Amino acid sequence: MNWDERRIKIVEELRKNGIEPYPHKYEITHLIKDIKLLASSQGNKSHEPFMFNISTAGRVANIRRHGKASFVDIFDEGEKLQIYMRVDELKEKYDRFFTYVGRGDIIGVRGDLFYTMKGELSLLVKDYQLLSKALIEPPDWSKLSPEFRYAHRYVDFLYNDNARKAMEIRYMIIREIREFLYSKGFIEVETPIVQPVYGGALAKPFKTHVNYLNEDWYLRIALELYLKRYVIGGFNKVFEIGKVFRNEDIDVTHNPEFTLLELYWAYADYNDIMNLTEDLLKSVIKKVTNSTKVIYGKYEIDFEAPFKRISMYDSLSEILGKNVENMSDDELKELMKKYNLIPRGNQYVRGLMIEKLFDKLVTPTLTNPTFITDYPIETTPLCKPHRNKLGLVERFEMFIAGMEIANAYTELNDPILQDKLFREEQEMFRRGDEEAHPYDKDFVRALSYGMPPTGGLGIGIDRIVMLVTNNYSIKEVIPFPMISSKVILEDD
Repeated sequence: MNWDERRIKIVEELRKNGIEPYPHKYEITHLIKDIKLLASSQGNKSHEPFMFNISTAGRVANIRRHGKASFVDIFDEGEKLQIYMRVDELKEKYDRFFTYVGRGDIIGVRGDLFYTMKGELSLLVKDYQLLSKALIEPPDWSKLSPEFRYAHRYVDFLYNDNARKAMEIRYMIIREIREFLYSKGFIEVETPIVQPVYGGALAKPFKTHVNYLNEDWYLRIALELYLKRYVIGGFNKVFEIGKVFRNEDIDVTHNPEFTLLELYWAYADYNDIMNLTEDLLKSVIKKVTNSTKVIYGKYEIDFEAPFKRISMYDSLSEILGKNVENMSDDELKELMKKYNLIPRGNQYVRGLMIEKLFDKLVTPTLTNPTFITDYPIETTPLCKPHRNKLGLVERFEMFIAGMEIANAYTELNDPILQDKLFREEQEMFRRGDEEAHPYDKDFVRALSYGMPPTGGLGIGIDRIVMLVTNNYSIKEVIPFPMISSKVILEDD
């Protein structure tokens, strides 16, 4: 371990002198943020002490020693407080502080509040205690690489206000999503993370082995199939916010472990879910930001409903300048080759080619919230066929700033058709499509007991946080993104 030898010697010397550098507890009367609130409510920036015997704690940021009186900055939960130390108050403990305490150490302090002549809130220290001796010198944050920051997020949170703020906003968003759904009568439920059959998305799973059962199981890639089991079991409005795992790419918008909201609403369809999605996002964004607009790079994203709605075929036809429905399979195949697009499972299936071309040509143009509706039936085996349009399903995806944010269906509840589509997916798998849905026999059995008409929705939480915090990398908004263990374990 790359410990600072000088700091190790301080720990040894403290213990030799009967001082424990890692005590069990410290009694505080106020957190730094509470001190600031109380002081601001006084309305009087007195140079004389005005609040007495205040006890707080924080991490040492800066030390400015000036002979017999010195200033030290401490911070806690992102808030800073200046403490004022004088030899006539601390006696022999004054010099001892500068011998044993350094940047990065956590200390407890007790004293009286006052304002300096420059108007800065300060604590005149009557006593202090070392609470945790840092054995690694705090780094120069401005020189840290992104890889170091992602691998050692605890350092990033300490010294990077933007990283800390992103986490605060993340959890505000999750809290407001919950409150919105509770207000609409949804109940929060849990589904298994380790599953015998993965499903609910087109993705490669992580596999594990259950020793007791001597069986290979999988980390879930979606929440869908177990949430639908709740609906079948008589729970009409359910949601879960949870981690899902896909053994795929790591890039600016993808992390193999990410956070997903999924909800299911019995007796509703994808039109109802569209309206709910608009209301949800508008409400959450307004409560978190006090506005319905956010700045994302060069764009101003407006979450004021209604959002634009356009079908996949119409949006692609606008870009191509010709009606996609009238194009032959050979024309679509030529376009795939023109744009170097690899078909799913290396099979040139018409509906899947249209989806690939849409992803390539249309998605980057979608800035403000846009619902893309009515997908080719080949794109998913879990969605209900369109009630009016042959060859399509009642599905929408919502895009913002060129990113897919949400995916929703009028859910398939016909067990005979579900069985057929699962078997077709298995044939795709045999032909080389590694992302094809596995056959989930128990889910088909569950559907056979009867599932009411249902609308379902999935929203990527991390990408919503990206938009609200104006971050272009998903790693900036995930507390502990996936980074090579070699980076995590290497010395500073």
